[in-house]
Amino acid sequence: MRIDLEEVPENLHGIIDIVGEDKFVEIVKVYGGDNIYIPTYKRICRMSRDMEIGRKYNGANASQLGREYNLSANHVRRIAKRD
Repeated sequence: MRIDLEEVPENLHGIIDIVGEDKFVEIVKVYGGDNIYIPTYKRICRMSRDMEIGRKYNGANASQLGREYNLSANHVRRIAKRD
């Protein structure tokens, strides 16, 4: 389906520029009328890092992972405990 950009509110044009018209229409079909939360890039990176730490943590390597991720060993343990 083709959309007329003049019919789309201007604050959504950036999304169309990023994903293209076809994907924008798919997003509208699935999420139209809903409020959705889009996390910040920083938050997504942190979530990914934490999941990776959780996978790598073996109970005895907190110091090593702390050095690898520039975190304290205690923080690594807290992250691993959340998983």
